[in-house]
Amino acid sequence: MDFDWSVEHFTSDNELLPADALDRAKYAEYLTHFLVGKGHTHKDNPNSGHYVLNLNAEWGAGKSYFLKRWAEDLKQHYPVVYIDAWQQDYSDDPLLTAVSAMINQLRVQAGKDADKTIFKAPRKMLGLLKAAAPAAIAGIVKRYAGFDFQEIMQAADDALGTVTDEHTGKEIDLSKAASAMVKSLLDDHDAKAQAIQALKEQVKQWVGAVVGLNGQSEHPKNYPAFILVDELDRCRPSYAVEMLETIKHIFDIPRVVFVVATDTEQLQHTVKALYGEGFDAHAYLGRFFNSRYTLKTPSLEKLLPVHCEVHKLSKEYLEGRGIISWPDLDYPPEANDLPEKGNLKNLIAVFDAYKLNARLALQVTERLICSIDSLKPSQHINLVYLAFLMCLREANYPLFKAFLNNKNLSGNFRYESRPISIDETLRELLDLSDKKIIIHLAPSQIVPVFTPENTGDRYFNRRFNEYCKMNYQGNLSEFINRVHPYIFSLNAQKDIDQCMRNLGQNKNQGQSTSDARLFGSWVSIYTSFNRNNNHTIDFYKDLVELSACLDSGDAE
Repeated sequence: MDFDWSVEHFTSDNELLPADALDRAKYAEYLTHFLVGKGHTHKDNPNSGHYVLNLNAEWGAGKSYFLKRWAEDLKQHYPVVYIDAWQQDYSDDPLLTAVSAMINQLRVQAGKDADKTIFKAPRKMLGLLKAAAPAAIAGIVKRYAGFDFQEIMQAADDALGTVTDEHTGKEIDLSKAASAMVKSLLDDHDAKAQAIQALKEQVKQWVGAVVGLNGQSEHPKNYPAFILVDELDRCRPSYAVEMLETIKHIFDIPRVVFVVATDTEQLQHTVKALYGEGFDAHAYLGRFFNSRYTLKTPSLEKLLPVHCEVHKLSKEYLEGRGIISWPDLDYPPEANDLPEKGNLKNLIAVFDAYKLNARLALQVTERLICSIDSLKPSQHINLVYLAFLMCLREANYPLFKAFLNNKNLSGNFRYESRPISIDETLRELLDLSDKKIIIHLAPSQIVPVFTPENTGDRYFNRRFNEYCKMNYQGNLSEFINRVHPYIFSLNAQKDIDQCMRNLGQNKNQGQSTSDARLFGSWVSIYTSFNRNNNHTIDFYKDLVELSACLDSGDAE
């Protein structure tokens, strides 16, 4: 089979699946070959060929997209059923959900009308349905034992003797009633076993009706049948566990393979919610699956454009809105770089420093975009600094408040009645060792000439600014340490003069783009030039606090 997901595709339900931006088609191809091999019976074991795979992926890896797109390709060659367990958990009966999906989808793939006998659920299945069980038991006891089931249950705490039926006035021998009850339950158990077998045979017929189209269809079908179960980890705990039990005990059918897509760690929390925190959920889930296959979580560079309107973070969009932004999140690439190489690199450097998972990275990105949408034309914004603050608020709220209240980051703040260093806590919290940001600078447009007046050195000769227009690279920590004081306070001219001195006295201006001291000086100067006098620390604090009220949903 060829899996080309490079173009968008409409499903049979007219749902648009966009082109695959996360390079996942290769996983579909690999798993298809794997499961086709597992789904064939062996001549010495006619009951073989049943397989249950747990497709594990963290939030954001695109499990639902993957299953739906995979199902569309599989349908060209195999019987396929896609079940959205979360969408159907209102039914309260996983068996009913699975059987209904099988009948409806396989019937369409077989080209049969709805009234065809072959695609009817067996009557014996009624005794298997969860909703019918209490009434069925009561009816069986009434028929075999001759008394009301609820009355015998109410008398269960009494010693076995006699009880009077209030309707007939006759005494009932409870020992005989118990014997009759046990017999009825055993009969019911046997009936359920027969019903399960009848249902299995019916599923085989449904699958066979699709496979039997060979020679009548443009795309001949073959075994095994693929049953794809999605969103199980989002279901109610009881429903999720019952679905797994159903798959294991009822649908262990030869030449039928199940793929159950979950965030397995989240599913373990679901199981613990049902059985208790000390319950070994990992071992428990291992009973249901033959194996587990984990989809790698895509890089943030690939993930962010799929889920967020990242074009609103671009220089072109901001300029179109009349918003003055510095530095760029999607800095221009060097001449020898591919155009997409620099896309959102600065933003991702901030996320990597905080070690954000996919969910939180997407959430902060959405908050950034919403903050941009709230800005008015001619407003200034430093999105790298804003992203840093948003992440800090999520990671350590007391430190976030201390950060906003102190111009000098080498100071202390009190936490639980003890002083704590802001700078040291930041270094413990963040991974800043090798986190670089790249800023596109045109220094001569800001400072055309270095003069004694703007250097503070009366012996310094007037000279032109020879720093090149290019991408300048420096540490994220240096960037934050330089930006924060200028945003915190408007009184920074003395510091700017020192920066001018450092830059003007450098003898090799065009060759010092990576020098940390000079990088920091340019960051200070650019911050002072690209700052609205009304946009001090309170402006950024309001943006962070307003956006923090926005929580993204769980949809992938």
